[in-house]
Amino acid sequence: MNNFLKRLITCLILAPITLYVVYEGKLALLFFIILICIIASFELTTIILEKNKNFKFLSIICSALLPIAAFYDVSIFFNLASFYISIWIIRFLYKKIMFTNFWSSYFFVIIYSSIGISFSIIIRNLENGFYLLLIPIILSSVNDITAYIIGKNFGNKKAFPTVSPNKTFEGSFAGVIGTIVVSYFLFKYLNLNIGISKSITVGLIVAVMGILGDLLESVIKRKSGIKDSGSILPGHGGILDRIDSLILILPIFYLIIILFNVNS
Repeated sequence: MNNFLKRLITCLILAPITLYVVYEGKLALLFFIILICIIASFELTTIILEKNKNFKFLSIICSALLPIAAFYDVSIFFNLASFYISIWIIRFLYKKIMFTNFWSSYFFVIIYSSIGISFSIIIRNLENGFYLLLIPIILSSVNDITAYIIGKNFGNKKAFPTVSPNKTFEGSFAGVIGTIVVSYFLFKYLNLNIGISKSITVGLIVAVMGILGDLLESVIKRKSGIKDSGSILPGHGGILDRIDSLILILPIFYLIIILFNVNS
């Protein structure tokens, strides 16, 4: 079975599950995100340089706390997230973590695997949360699928050869354009009238953040000497390989909702 077919089958299985938990929201979404955070943090702890079983277990627990906090009290979530980030930065300043190995820290495991994806719960709990959460998920998927198909069939020029050798300029450009077009029609279809310029801007920002999210994970994998973060999802790799774009997209999209008054 070729890789494209594996990716397609995995998507066909994941899509209805994701749609169901996003529609249900509440505890269904919470448990789904907790599971994602636990698996993602487990994947990341297996590739960091200095392994410690106690810290590994603790980082997984701390990762699960973030979506729980996001579900029950947003202010607690932001305080907890700020605490984790602050400790990570302090360790940088005291040279406990080297810039060349920024990813090799249990605090980074917590930050990377849980903070971004936990914003899905915050967004879902907003008014019109079902539609607002669907938008970044759909746009991220459009970006990924369009870039993959165009890059695979028409891509010649490597966009980021030293970081992500398989990503082409043609594929990335097609992903951005496709995301912008779908963003415009998606906002219009869902009657979230934020205007043409804002809907196009949202598409552009989501596409760019998706590319950056994918590149960040590619840097981590390249530094770790691995191809995929795991093998739980045939054709995609690990959970981190599937949510890498959303890790950056969801927090930025939350800011967009506030700045553009998307929810009004």
